[in-house]
Amino acid sequence: MTISYIQYPLIRGFVHNWLVGGPQIVSRQRDWGHLFNTADWRSVLARQSYEADSGITETPVERGPISTGTFKIGTYEGVWTYTRCDHDHLVDLSQCHPSPCYVRGWAYTQLTSESDQPVMLMLTAYGPVDIWLEKQHVQRDEGFGRRQIQIEVQLHKGSQELLVRFEQVMMPGALHGFALRAVQADRPQAPATGVSVRIPTAIPDVEYRNRMEEILTAAYLDRDVYHWDEIIKVHWRNTFRDSEEVTVRLQTPSGRIYAESWPQIEAGSSTPLVHAHNVPQGPLQILLMPRIELYYEKDLRIRRILKLWGLGLQRYTDTAETPFQQRRIEALQNARRHHSATIYGEMAKMALDQWDDLEVTALEGACTKLDADQYDAPLTLLGLLGILYRFGEHERFPSTLGTTLAETACSFDYAALDLEDESRALLAAACELLAGQRYPDQPFTRSGEKGSWHRAHGEAAVMAWLHARARQGFGVWDSATAFEAELAALAHLIDLAEDDDIWEMASVVMDKLLFTIALNVHRGIYGSAQGVADAMGIKGGLLSPLAGVARLLWGQGIYNHHLAGTVSLALLENYAYTPLVQEVATSPPEENWGWEQHAISDTEQVRKVTYRTPDFMLSAAQDYRPGQPGRAEHIWQATLGPEAVVFVNHPAHAQDSEAHSPGFWRGNAVLPRVAQWKDVLIALYRLPEDDWMGYTHAYFPLYAFDEHQLRTNEAGQTWAFARQGEGYLALTATPTFTLMGDDPGAKRELRAYGTSAVWICQMGRAALDGEFAAFQEKVLALPLTVAGLDVSFETLRGDALKFGWDQPLQRNGELVSLTSTLHYENSYTATPLDAEVMEIRSSRYLLRLDFGQAHE
Repeated sequence: MTISYIQYPLIRGFVHNWLVGGPQIVSRQRDWGHLFNTADWRSVLARQSYEADSGITETPVERGPISTGTFKIGTYEGVWTYTRCDHDHLVDLSQCHPSPCYVRGWAYTQLTSESDQPVMLMLTAYGPVDIWLEKQHVQRDEGFGRRQIQIEVQLHKGSQELLVRFEQVMMPGALHGFALRAVQADRPQAPATGVSVRIPTAIPDVEYRNRMEEILTAAYLDRDVYHWDEIIKVHWRNTFRDSEEVTVRLQTPSGRIYAESWPQIEAGSSTPLVHAHNVPQGPLQILLMPRIELYYEKDLRIRRILKLWGLGLQRYTDTAETPFQQRRIEALQNARRHHSATIYGEMAKMALDQWDDLEVTALEGACTKLDADQYDAPLTLLGLLGILYRFGEHERFPSTLGTTLAETACSFDYAALDLEDESRALLAAACELLAGQRYPDQPFTRSGEKGSWHRAHGEAAVMAWLHARARQGFGVWDSATAFEAELAALAHLIDLAEDDDIWEMASVVMDKLLFTIALNVHRGIYGSAQGVADAMGIKGGLLSPLAGVARLLWGQGIYNHHLAGTVSLALLENYAYTPLVQEVATSPPEENWGWEQHAISDTEQVRKVTYRTPDFMLSAAQDYRPGQPGRAEHIWQATLGPEAVVFVNHPAHAQDSEAHSPGFWRGNAVLPRVAQWKDVLIALYRLPEDDWMGYTHAYFPLYAFDEHQLRTNEAGQTWAFARQGEGYLALTATPTFTLMGDDPGAKRELRAYGTSAVWICQMGRAALDGEFAAFQEKVLALPLTVAGLDVSFETLRGDALKFGWDQPLQRNGELVSLTSTLHYENSYTATPLDAEVMEIRSSRYLLRLDFGQAHE
């Protein structure tokens, strides 16, 4: 095997080029559940899993021939993958796992120094790490949480091997990765001089490989989700000279190919592939690599993957084109057609009487995986119990499946579920209630108690949850993810629980929950600020967990891969959907300025405001934990259309997936201070001086707008303008922003560098502001003064607003409270927290929700 070397510079001292192996799952929670009783169980686990030897016996190399670039540690077999870090400098192997597990990965490179010199390695770690330099172990750190480790080493002239082993307990919010920076030993703020890195490669034609890396790195997508007649297209930046033929392949993550092209790539060109409706609904990949014969026959194994999502045959609509009963069938057909081998997809098949297509092995497999699937187990078990109740007596129901479901219901460890999460607590209690109710005289394996005991235990927990939500609101405030799970649980309780009090309270809370959702949708798109956001669902509303719910109930929205809520509601029989809620969702008044207050805990509340018109919606959580570390909170959003949404956040990483919380678009590393007055919002961001990313940014998807423009006024203030239909948006920032043309936010990111930032959003409408051009001119002329984080701004409506990090909101010289004493306050209701009754009035209807039995 011939080995060549590829040289790369450091980026501000950071090592960006690695060979990476893993992740390897070392152990799962079921192997070390007893450690949870210890005060520092993660460190105990790290010591138990520690191996002094790296386990890497051969020099890592980038794969060329198929026999190269592999390694083996015990029974684990891995492949070295060339990895180029993003602008967050991280080697990142974070993934979502069904339950907590201990994982490890390896990263290898060679440091090349022009002279003998001492160098300080600054390692930013998130879990236990080990470092080997020239095969000598120089550092072990068993800590958890983000921290910086300093290691002074002596580099000799030439190259030396560097190996990092990094570990993590993978749980929600945990990051499995590290970053490494080489700095001068006596000047830690200055990058090391005369130091670069090199990667060993087994690819024969290194010159062609490097040219291909440059071209593949220049590829980008201008959106994340492709809908109906949108063409899936790869774009190429103007960052390379040579023209090369490239293989562009559209496939599913499992490798099934749906389109392939072999274009001659030139700088600035685009490669169209196929319309979105010609590929399946779900996650997709675009695989970029050299010509097929070069990749496989000449061993030029360099490639890049771009991730996207397709919506298949589903189409968004903002008009109720079909009656409700037909939409029920459409919802089930979507679940059945695009999502077979899932619990709720199989449930839809049974409801549609398509028994021949039933995948019994998938349902039986779900039963066996419940114990290992801690995070999704409650929602999965709810679906299995729902299938048993609704279809277990059907003449075509497989008898073996019935036996398996019964055994699962009676052997599941209900006490082991983590009930701290609000929606999971309801799911767990509903499952225990339904299982105990189904098998009252059967002893349950884990507890030794009969089903009747579990029914009573579940009923008590369900009632406590319902009473709390009825009177105090939703602690995971307005979260689309949580709401979907809660809708599924409530639907099952309403139809299947035998206790009348459960049915009554579940129906009342269902009314309240649907009313809350209706307040926060714009033409079927859920656009609310929310306590826990879905990573993909916030980038436009097409992938929201509530998009299918809105389409089913109100005829506006789109069916997508989120099935539990939609299918559960489509099968709901013992509940009458109130026309008032549909009117709230689909026929907003010319102006609805509303407050919501939800109790997060006994001592903390969130105060959320929403301004809604027929043309746009603006929503924010006001003054919510400003300056504190964030996770998955979505603090504010402007919604103009299904894909035309705008928001700002402070990213924690360059990656954006469910495994990153916070990530690139979801959540905030540090939460802002936000105030909103009707159609104007001011968001203040104060970041640490050593902030890892060093900027805030706006999601501003150019492709989603009917018109957009960036303009600068005479005072030098730059505004970004957008129009969708007859709704307008203007956005500005101090310091100013840059429209990004690079991944991961190409053509949809406005980035403002600096640790202090002021963002202002002004909404408008054709009905108030005339033509779009006139709206722009008016906004450009608005007086705006920014001094640090103190803002004075005169709005389009003539209101003089003042706001600051340490200053209250003032409107025309008068203080405006950022809090409300009411639970809900809007055009439809004024209801205090802990109220016994909630009255909701629309132009034609009155809905009275009685929470009085919460005193019982």
